Amino acid sequence: MNITARTLPLGVIGHPIAHSVSPEIHNFILDCLEMNYFYCAYHVLPENLADAMKGVRALGIRGLNVTIPHKEEVVRYCDSLDPYAEKIGAVNTVVNRNGVLRGYNTDAPGFIMNLERHGVSVKGKNVVILGAGGAAKGVAAAVLENGAAGVRVVNRTYAKARRLADDLRDPRIRAAHSAVGAEILINTTSVGMKSDETPFTDFDALDKNCAVCDIVFCPRETALLRMAAERGFKTVGGIGMLIYQAVIAFELFTQAKVGEDIIEKLFRRLEMKRSIVLTGFMGCGKSAVGRELAQMTGAVLIDCDDYIVKTENRTIPEIFAQEGESGFRDIESRCIRELSEKKSAIISLGGGAVLRGENIDLLREKCYVFRLKADVEKILRNTAGDAGRPLIKGKSRAEVEAMLDYREPYYANCDFTVDVSHMYPNQTAKRILDIVMENGEKVAL
Repeated sequence: MNITARTLPLGVIGHPIAHSVSPEIHNFILDCLEMNYFYCAYHVLPENLADAMKGVRALGIRGLNVTIPHKEEVVRYCDSLDPYAEKIGAVNTVVNRNGVLRGYNTDAPGFIMNLERHGVSVKGKNVVILGAGGAAKGVAAAVLENGAAGVRVVNRTYAKARRLADDLRDPRIRAAHSAVGAEILINTTSVGMKSDETPFTDFDALDKNCAVCDIVFCPRETALLRMAAERGFKTVGGIGMLIYQAVIAFELFTQAKVGEDIIEKLFRRLEMKRSIVLTGFMGCGKSAVGRELAQMTGAVLIDCDDYIVKTENRTIPEIFAQEGESGFRDIESRCIRELSEKKSAIISLGGGAVLRGENIDLLREKCYVFRLKADVEKILRNTAGDAGRPLIKGKSRAEVEAMLDYREPYYANCDFTVDVSHMYPNQTAKRILDIVMENGEKVAL
């Protein structure tokens, strides 16, 4: 990216904001179209929102995405609203035209476009929405606008569901206590975002041809979607909504058209059906690269060593002291079997996981396995003074080189090797995603 005095700023505001995938999506599109913009994430506390919006005008920021918790409050700082934003009372996109701010809601049309991509139409259907927050209101307005026969809002607090229905002023929508007969079920709550919990389990109540949808995109397959798929229901995840709302916003910001080829590249980049597994010798940077990949894709990051510590309730050095290396490897193999069942995740393995060939064989059946290769200088530099690495503690350079030579044949079993000796973690992550896109059919992306 060549930023000059002519480069135009775009961005996203929220609190928190570090998890946002929006910079990756928008800068990817900008790179594809070779446009002279850049897109950044800005952490804006609620009490600073008014000043931030003054800054949009003062600095000439051409476009701004808005995420939690500002979507409703930012309305008051817009000079005008598009019909969806006005109806919903929430804005996720602000366009600055010569100091005049117009607010849009691209979540709603983005949601419908994602359904259509998966062959799901709301026209004439009985829709049940789980949740009664801002996201639920946007989804409800979208499905009503697109011809749903009826919409029921099911929420833990019935009064809140009723308020949402009253706000939209449409005879087709009402609050309800059950999803009986639903032809489309949509989760708009955050349940399932950070755990294996699900907001819904009464699948027998649904129409046999019901489509089960979740706006959560991390993890790619929530517990709700997994349970629905196991029972034979069609499922639709949330990553497509994220992509489409971003594309619509981008076109509003820049007045440029995003072609279908770019949209398909975004889906291949972000809509992972399989997990990406990182392996390599200790100190090669697997954890750092994993964090970059998770940030770029919005996928869940799972560190195998952390997973072991959590399941065993012991530190790695404690396990080595109590069980020896063989006992640790047994525990590691069990945890790898469990992790191989994870979908759409970034999994970072411990350095010695390859020593049991069955570990990599198992992962290659269901995941995409990358070996990160670093020279001995980088390994020694990254592991210096790390007491948490019992196998390398006190080893000389020659001993480390011997360990590398010994493990080299085991690493040959991985799908791909990326030499990271002279690469930063973000460069490595981008290279891995490029390889994934180039070999999409192989990994079913």
